[in-house]
Formats: sequence, structure tokens, C-alpha cells
Amino acid sequence: MHELKLNQTIDYHDVFFNLLITLVILSFGAGVGPEAALLSAIISLSIWQADKLRYLYFQYDELKKMPLLESLKRLSNPFKFRQKYVGANAPKIPSVIKQKRILYLVFIINGVFAFALLIRQTDQPSFITKLGTSNWQPVDIWLLPLLMIAGIIFGKMCKLFYKVFHMWISKMNLSLGLKVTLGAIFIALIALFAPDLLFSGQHSLDLLIGAWANKTAIFLIGMGLLKLFFLAWCLTFNWRGGHIFPITFAAMIEGFAVAQMLPNFDRLFIVAIIATTIMSELISPVVAGVFIMLFFPLKLTPIIVLVAILMYLKNKIWSRKTVNS
Repeated sequence: MHELKLNQTIDYHDVFFNLLITLVILSFGAGVGPEAALLSAIISLSIWQADKLRYLYFQYDELKKMPLLESLKRLSNPFKFRQKYVGANAPKIPSVIKQKRILYLVFIINGVFAFALLIRQTDQPSFITKLGTSNWQPVDIWLLPLLMIAGIIFGKMCKLFYKVFHMWISKMNLSLGLKVTLGAIFIALIALFAPDLLFSGQHSLDLLIGAWANKTAIFLIGMGLLKLFFLAWCLTFNWRGGHIFPITFAAMIEGFAVAQMLPNFDRLFIVAIIATTIMSELISPVVAGVFIMLFFPLKLTPIIVLVAILMYLKNKIWSRKTVNS
């Protein structure tokens, strides 16, 4: 994104090579998500497409004068004959701007529809795992601040650990080959002793309402911490990928662990608060609020939104105090 803001375009040469590396990382079971590489590739290829279309738009008269074969040769060249965005040259005609805005909406709807269609046609498992129903009562709301405090403390301890761990490994100045090897060894150990923690965790959420439903709180806390450590290890030792799904899975595990310790209260009510708080602390309140809502019944949406707003305000206040100090 920094390169895009600086140059109004990016280098596309390594897009497919990076996707190949990501495929290898994910195939080996690394505890990272696919979203980072996929999003990066989609953004890169979208900008490439925009640069090619922009070239066609501004050079249309010149292309019409050329032989058809030469025009097609230019347009099909993936790395040449592109035109990056220049604000001064952008169309200022109101009707064109309106058409662009309409197209943005059409493209979004088309992308969502195509995604849903491909999932259905290829018999892929659902992107979302519903965790059950909730019967929480307003009288239980007094638990919310206590659970949020616990989630914030947990999240801050995780961030501190990752910072210290990353600095410690960085000071060793390990070679890339050794880092990759150490990463592979730890993945093999996870595959041997905790195979349920392999991959991102997206398709392991059903464990929380299935095989792990009656596990002890100690077991769940340990598995949640191990999942976060697995993520930190992979990222530190160059087995790169996304962190949203792994953190979601770990936060959910910790939420179910707390729910096991409070059996007299609505389980999903507790899980929603803990998971949203931890995700807000480790990623962002906006991502946490939107993402966590997908897995919970509609009845818990106000609670999730409230927790996300409170975490957002907490971060704002904290950042202001940090700046002033």
C-alpha cells in the first residue's frame, strides 16, 4: 500500500510467485490464514487491470490507427503499455464519475455472488460456522465489564509476549534457511501432537461445539495459547500468512474456556464478549466487530457491537494519552 500511495501503481512481477509460496506454506499446515496473500494478489491484479484499462482509455485513438495485431499485442503485454493513475488526467465529467460509482457497487455485488456460487458449485465447507443459539438475559449485563477487563489483560499479555519473542529471535540474526527449517520443525511437532491446530483454524471452529464441547477450561486455555504461539512462531520464522482466522479461532477457544468456568451463565454471551475483546485488542475493534458477528446468533449482535465500540473508544483514549505524554 505504501508503494501504491507513493507511485500510484505497483510492481506486479512477483504476484504469482508469491501465490506459489503461499500455496506451499498453507499446504504444509502452517498456522496462518490465506487472506493476506489472496488479498495482496487481488489488489495487485486489480491495479494491473486498472492500469491496462487506463492505457486503453487514453490511447484509444492511437490504438485504432494501428494494425489489429499490433493493438492486441500491446494490450496483451502484461508488463508494458500500462498507464498509472494521474489525478490531473482523471475524467472530471459528472456523468463519468457517476458511472464509476455505480460500477464499484456492481463489481462488489458481482464479487460476492461469484464467491458464493463457487463455494456452492465446488461443495466447499461453509465460510461461516454458527456456534449455536443464545438465551442471554439483560440481567447478565453486569458481567460485560469484568469479561472485557479479562480479555484486555489477556490481549495485552499476548502482544507483549509476541514483541519480546520477535525481538529475541531477531537479535539472533538467523539465516533464512535456518528460520524456514525451524518453522517446518515446529509445524511437524504441531501435526504430531496437536493436529487440530494446523492451518488457519477457519474449518476447526466446529470443534468448539463438537469434540471440544466438554473439554476442561485448562485444556481450552492451553490450546488457545498454543494456537497463538503457533501463529507467532510461523510469522517470526518466515512462514508468512494472514492472522485474522488464527486469532479468531484462538479468541473463540479462550471464550469457551471462560464459559466453562461460568456454567451458570449463557455460554455464547460469554464467548462473544471474550472473543470480541481479544480480537479488538490483537487486531482492531472494527475487524473484530464485523467478523465475530458472522459466527453468532442475531440476538448477540448488540453485545458484540457494544464491546467493539467500547474497545474502539478505549483505544482512542489510550492513543491520546500516549501522544500527550
